[in-house]
Amino acid sequence: MGLITWILLGVIVLVAIGLGLGVFFTGLFRGAEIIGENPAVQNASDEAKDFIEDKVGNELVIVTTERSDYQRGDVILITVKNNGDGKETFPDAALGLQVQNVDSGRSYNVLAAQVITELDPGESKTITWQDDSAPAGEYVASVHTSDGDSAQVSFEIRE
Repeated sequence: MGLITWILLGVIVLVAIGLGLGVFFTGLFRGAEIIGENPAVQNASDEAKDFIEDKVGNELVIVTTERSDYQRGDVILITVKNNGDGKETFPDAALGLQVQNVDSGRSYNVLAAQVITELDPGESKTITWQDDSAPAGEYVASVHTSDGDSAQVSFEIRE
């Protein structure tokens, strides 16, 4: 640490000893309360909370895998869930699911044995994907609904 840091630490320790720890920490907590009551800080906090709710809490469609790391030839279970309040409609039987190798850009087919074109609110479906020809690398599985909602999940395939 630099000289200024040591001097600052020394001043803080001396102030804490001189005032007493209780008074020192009470002052720190009161200062934090004052800062927290500042309208600019509250506005920034509210904006951050709204951003998180918009980007994370209100996702209508969620795509997940059981883990993020697979061996080549493994069966990968990809789950699509309707997290919204209304029915989600997909353009094809595989819930509009696409799997793409990030490095090469190559897309792989996802076959669905069951015709699934809609998910009710709270409903989820799991689709099995396995392609022994898929090389090691990073992949993205993404879904697109008929009304433009989309979601994706990343996973890796190793040799």
